[in-house]
Amino acid sequence: MKKTAFLFSALLISGTLLFNSCQKEDEIDTMVEVMEADDEIDSYFDDLMEEIDDLTYVETSLKSGQTIMDGQSGTRTVVTSFAGDTIIHTITYVDFVHPNAMAERIKNGTVVIKVLGRPVQATFWRQVTLVDFMVNEASVEGVKLIQKTGDYQFSITLTDGKISFTDGTEYTRTFNRTRTQTDGTATPFFIWDDVFETEGQSSGINRSNESYTRTITSPLVKPRNCRWFVQGTIEFVTGENTATLDYGDGTCDRIATLTVNGETREITLRRRGPANE
Repeated sequence: MKKTAFLFSALLISGTLLFNSCQKEDEIDTMVEVMEADDEIDSYFDDLMEEIDDLTYVETSLKSGQTIMDGQSGTRTVVTSFAGDTIIHTITYVDFVHPNAMAERIKNGTVVIKVLGRPVQATFWRQVTLVDFMVNEASVEGVKLIQKTGDYQFSITLTDGKISFTDGTEYTRTFNRTRTQTDGTATPFFIWDDVFETEGQSSGINRSNESYTRTITSPLVKPRNCRWFVQGTIEFVTGENTATLDYGDGTCDRIATLTVNGETREITLRRRGPANE
């Protein structure tokens, strides 16, 4: 009888450990999907803003008029006008893929950019408003404001950010960030050697209709010539789960480390491009 009871207890303990192990694996799998999806949402906005940086930071002509750029496909037409000291760029995208962009996404719609000053000047702000804008087949909305707060340092906010997908799901985003340029300052008219560190927090509702918060706990490092963050950590909270994502040691690769409730796993980030979008 004692032997039978011992075997039963051992089986019960083994079963419990196996159940707990599977439960932890399920939690990690769930958070891997959640955080990869969140990272991809960021890439939609980042990809577009890099193109806008290319326009508003690099182009020096202040005359009114129209500029047409041919991309890998499609066109981007810019009409420049003025309201006092404020420059207004109205950009129309038609099936446009930027020839230098890391993610080959197709863009359609209008972007209205209002700019006062330049990033190298003491006073600079830029407001970006998306109007009936599509990235691939997803509708992208939002108003992004960037203001200079110090040498190579900028405050960035996104309000009413939303991506609506063809399957009827939506992903909303608002954020407050501080971005500091740490490299590439010696070549202000060439943006692709720039490196930035970003701090701040974002929140919203994901495609599963769950609320989330995303807090940068160690500055995120992003070279323009890399598809992914190369360093930094994020704490992500959704539902009852809290996860930490570590982007690594500075190497440009798709590898990151995810920790969920004390369990750690190396993950491969999604390619920031048109695949599986």
